[in-house]
Amino acid sequence: MEDKKAQFDFVWLFAIIAGAAILTLAIYGATKFSDTTRFKTDSKIAKEIAIITDSMQAGIAEGKTSSISLNQRTRINNICFEENFGRNSISVSTRSGIGEEWNRNGVPISVRNKYIFSEKIIEGKKFIVFSKPFEFPYEVSDLTVIIPKEKYYCFSGFEGILLENIQSLNLPNAQIENCTIELATKICYGPGIDCDIRVNGDHISGSVIKSEENIKYAGNLLYAAIFSDKEIYDCNVKRILYRTGKVAEELSIKVDLMNARGCSSNMKSDLLIWQHLTTNATSDELKTLSNQAKNLESKNNGELCGVWDWKD
Repeated sequence: MEDKKAQFDFVWLFAIIAGAAILTLAIYGATKFSDTTRFKTDSKIAKEIAIITDSMQAGIAEGKTSSISLNQRTRINNICFEENFGRNSISVSTRSGIGEEWNRNGVPISVRNKYIFSEKIIEGKKFIVFSKPFEFPYEVSDLTVIIPKEKYYCFSGFEGILLENIQSLNLPNAQIENCTIELATKICYGPGIDCDIRVNGDHISGSVIKSEENIKYAGNLLYAAIFSDKEIYDCNVKRILYRTGKVAEELSIKVDLMNARGCSSNMKSDLLIWQHLTTNATSDELKTLSNQAKNLESKNNGELCGVWDWKD
């Protein structure tokens, strides 16, 4: 009788252990399946974000503002590589109640023809995307900025063209003067009280001071400097200046074509010097380069046949 009872207990014990093992394997399999699915989905989202930024190119417009809405809380990871034309690498990870809280990053998408400014990791379900054109002094490219909609900003002390440019961004998560948003990042022009970020300069050039770092800007790079990490900013600026130099090289070739067609220009030597100055420049040189860009623009405007904005 005791042998039968022991046998009966062993069967139950074996069934419990086997059941637990099967349940563990089932949970592990479901988690792995979920992680794999999330990895594929996150890779797809990164690709879609890269595609969305295509439509944000400002072109000849003053800029565009749009938004991205996602079903799950998401982290967008932005890495910048500066060599030559360089690239941004965008990857995404989403949050879920199954398995690890945050999935490993999906396949990174390389973005070579755009300049995406942001913090290295931004998190949320909704994001604001805006673009501004960058001319130095001719059209170089568009600047694309991504910020989480859940993060709020207040602008204080801005006037004139700078104020108009900030208003034109139409940011739904920002207020100008008389800020009523608690815990908002306060951006001040010049001196101010309880300022997180300070802007010193004008719409042509200056510096943005935040986290005890002095970040130089020129033109619309001001907004990239305000809303992105310095590491991402410096890398993208180096890429943009390299592109500036390459455009100068193409424009110097255009001068030869213009001269051959009887509409002469004296800009070639200036453009070749500008190419040399910008191709390997960094953000620290933006103020000096901005003054030189202004002089280059004035000389081009004084030509009978301007090298840029010249119609064939």
